[in-house]
Amino acid sequence: MHILLKQALASETNYLNILEGLVGRESPTHDKGAADIMANHLEALLKSHGWVVERHPKKVVGDQLIAKQRSTGSVSTLLLAHYDTVWPLGTLKEMPFRRQGNRIFGPGTSDMKAGIASCIQAMQLTRELDLSLKGPVTLLVTSDEESGSHHSRNLIEETARHHDRVLVVEPSPESGELKVGRKGTTLAHFEAKGKGAHAGNNPEAGASALRELAHFLFFVENLNDQLAKTSVNLTVASGGSVSNVIAESAEAHVDMRFATLGESNRLEQALNNYRSKDPRDEVTITMDLNRPPMELTEANTSLLQEAEVLQGELGLDLGTAIVGGGSDGNFTSALGIATLDGLGSLGVGMHARHEHIELKETLERVALLAALLTETE
Repeated sequence: MHILLKQALASETNYLNILEGLVGRESPTHDKGAADIMANHLEALLKSHGWVVERHPKKVVGDQLIAKQRSTGSVSTLLLAHYDTVWPLGTLKEMPFRRQGNRIFGPGTSDMKAGIASCIQAMQLTRELDLSLKGPVTLLVTSDEESGSHHSRNLIEETARHHDRVLVVEPSPESGELKVGRKGTTLAHFEAKGKGAHAGNNPEAGASALRELAHFLFFVENLNDQLAKTSVNLTVASGGSVSNVIAESAEAHVDMRFATLGESNRLEQALNNYRSKDPRDEVTITMDLNRPPMELTEANTSLLQEAEVLQGELGLDLGTAIVGGGSDGNFTSALGIATLDGLGSLGVGMHARHEHIELKETLERVALLAALLTETE
């Protein structure tokens, strides 16, 4: 067995101690007080492991951390993580941190506190084995990834521009592959303003915003393209006021996901060109490109090939996958910076009550992460 893999598997106790400290501090995205308690713990933890830490205060979400390890090497690496979770305060009482065989349970274990623990443990391995880093290593831990990274995107992109490559420590798919592609996401808001009228006495005088919404539903569903891996779904809708009045207003939210920027442009153009079926209805559609797609670019392919060579040396064969959900790696990949995702843990049940990691497979990824950070002989 490769010495790096052997050492990673032997670090189980230390890894679990780190992970338990992270999971034991609940950090829902929208609770700044709880999130800052987590940031305090993480800042102290990183400093105790030799990282130089910068804290970036935030007004609405938890403070964000940039931690650095110096090196004389020339290849700089950004480790990208987040500490916020989807779980509200009090979940830990119902879903305590616990071990069941190879499985480690608890809110936020796989998404993605195990990824943070993996970064800390990987760097610890490089010191224990006296391995030389390829170059400076930066760990950026944000606090609002689960809500779209609106308060961290600028910091992510600014930091990434100063690095040669980005390793995202989100969990792998449940089947264990590295993530080489992620769909981008655009959120659209549809609003129709019609004309009210009595539904019994003179319905013809009204212009139904709900009828306009019905036309729009079929319109957006026709934008789906399975071959292009594009999904368009009207997910939330409301309209009307009372049962005997033609609906004066209606609104809906649309979730659009796409694997390429070309598809993103197609969807945007289609919505911009939409016109109401009833000229009396006034329709407004706004769009928010939340995340661009993470595509398998030339730079990303080169980084993947390096990871595959190292996997061979470690005796691993993780494979690759393209997934529907986005991550902060979508931003860095769109900047043209080599990005590889899914390096944090083998995670199961993200955002579900059976959320957990597979420990042995996660420690294998710790070994791969350490290998990616260090010089090969």
